[in-house]
Amino acid sequence: MIKKGFVWALLMLVCSLPAIAQEMVFSAQANVQKTGIKDQFQVTYVLTNAQGASDFRPPTFPGCSIAGGPYQSNSSSTTIINGQMKQSASVNITYVLVANKTGVITIPPAKVSYNGKDITSNTVSIQVVPGSLAQQRQQRMNPYGEDDDPFAMRQFQQMLQQQMQQQRARRQQAMQQQNSNLEEMSEKNIGKNIFIKVEVDKTNPYVGEQITASYKLYTRLAMSVNLTQLPSLNGFWSQDFQIPNPPKPREEIVNGQRYQVFLLKKSALFPQQDGTLELDAAKAEGMVRVIQQVKGRNPFADDQAFGSFFMDDPFFNDDMFSGYNYKDVAVKLSSQPVKINVRPLPPANQPPSFTGAVGNFTVKATLDKNSLSTDDAATLTFTVSGSGNLKLIGNPKIGFPAELGVYDPQITDTITGRNPAITGSKIFAYSMNPQTPGDYVIPSIPFSYYDPASGSYKTINTQPLSIHVTKGKHYTAAVADKRLPGDIHDIDKNSLALNSGAPLVSRTWYWMLYLLGFAGLILMLVRRKRQDVYAGNQALFRNKKANKVAWKRLATARRLLPQQQHKEFYEEVSKAIWLYLSDKLVIPLSHLSKDNVALELEHKQVPVAQIDRVKRLVLECEMALYSPSGGQQQRQHTLDEAAGLIGELENVLKNKNNVLQHAG
Repeated sequence: MIKKGFVWALLMLVCSLPAIAQEMVFSAQANVQKTGIKDQFQVTYVLTNAQGASDFRPPTFPGCSIAGGPYQSNSSSTTIINGQMKQSASVNITYVLVANKTGVITIPPAKVSYNGKDITSNTVSIQVVPGSLAQQRQQRMNPYGEDDDPFAMRQFQQMLQQQMQQQRARRQQAMQQQNSNLEEMSEKNIGKNIFIKVEVDKTNPYVGEQITASYKLYTRLAMSVNLTQLPSLNGFWSQDFQIPNPPKPREEIVNGQRYQVFLLKKSALFPQQDGTLELDAAKAEGMVRVIQQVKGRNPFADDQAFGSFFMDDPFFNDDMFSGYNYKDVAVKLSSQPVKINVRPLPPANQPPSFTGAVGNFTVKATLDKNSLSTDDAATLTFTVSGSGNLKLIGNPKIGFPAELGVYDPQITDTITGRNPAITGSKIFAYSMNPQTPGDYVIPSIPFSYYDPASGSYKTINTQPLSIHVTKGKHYTAAVADKRLPGDIHDIDKNSLALNSGAPLVSRTWYWMLYLLGFAGLILMLVRRKRQDVYAGNQALFRNKKANKVAWKRLATARRLLPQQQHKEFYEEVSKAIWLYLSDKLVIPLSHLSKDNVALELEHKQVPVAQIDRVKRLVLECEMALYSPSGGQQQRQHTLDEAAGLIGELENVLKNKNNVLQHAG
């Protein structure tokens, strides 16, 4: 009995090895509290999480005889909670006993050595009465009704062995599933467990139709990742949606796997030209934590006794003596580019009043005053409201009477909503300074837009507006005549009377008029020839105007500098740089990217230092649009850097005369 107890002690030591830093538990329990003197009962010792335990010593079982056992069963479990793995293992040692006397029998505790100390189980008390309390159970075990039939004991042993085999099968299946799950979280499967994905709600829109693009990070691993490059969205006018900062994760199921999903960027995009446009990649870098298996050596592999007696149990394979650890791995993530096939707007049935609006809109026209004098000024406000490509709408076509003296409009636009469509308004404010009294009518203003939902053009009209103009204090007919040469007046015959003095041909100013007219004709011919050249070569025309257009946008950014319009400021700076490079390097917007710009600048022999400055400035603007930071001083630095860089590029490209040679 002592030798068998020693064998089971070593077995429990082996079973306890997978336990990981959890509290050790050693207990004893009986299957009954009361039994008959003819009945068999069981006492089971359970040792859980006992890594380092040894020398199991069972009690002497006073007042009892051992009818069977010890029988061993093992169990293990592994859980991963919040990224932390917990593993435990238990061993059950069961003895089948028969009482030798009636009364209360107390079974002393068993002992085991653990970390140099003796650990004892609890005691077990059994009340024994005459006769049998388990006839039904005995009949199931022994259909012949013989209490000491050895066949009944063999049946009981076979039942226990069958249970042990079933337990082994369940343990093996659980371990295989565990290993499979851990394998999925290993370093070689990083690409399946963390990636960036781009989702768009449309891939075949019309020019000017809104597309919603969402850049998402999917992960099943603990990670610390930062964006390093945002999509440049070339060929699109864009408006970003507000997203939580820092991003809040939500769960999604992809191919049967559960991921934590972080929304990195969400934008409403409006394509500005037809053809194939590409949403380039968003990139990120950082660290992720993966699980790796640490192999251990089986300390009983070379022991013939234990190797042959116990190691046929799949629970005691080499994986039992292995552990799992975490490893931090550097990653670089990049989303896949997405191609957008942009359809041109239908040319058929396009109204004359169409100026590029795509979406769903309403219009309103108002006058701040309907009655004024020639000394006053009035303002007509034409407002377009709705959802769509507001910033891309051109000036409306308004039939103002010439006598009202209308100036070019002041244009403002406001975005009021982004869920899910971009909504807002665009306002055209026309100032007018009439110089001729009278009653005038501003006719109904037509406004046309393309509605993608119905696939047709729609035209809406405002009501006509009347305006009454009276003579002001400073009104004179002469002033009106000078300011309105189109008016018809009586001919002053006295002004045509010939001077009775010397003939005109003898006067100097007479010939000067001829010379001025001739010079004016030459200037007109030169200008006309230049316009013809530009008309035949749009690339050359855009190249000539690139610097002027860029400085206008930088001037707009400078006006926004003291205001708290962070995104509007960086939008103007970014557009100034991108459109300048597009026009100056003759790169279509659909092909404009940092890589293409860098290649073209290298081809133009622009110094590497300036090319690097272009890349840094573009990235700075992109990051500022996504994650606003810094104050007016930072924006001033960005504006100065953009102005200086465009000026240097202009000098380099102009001196080399590369663009003109390319155009020729």
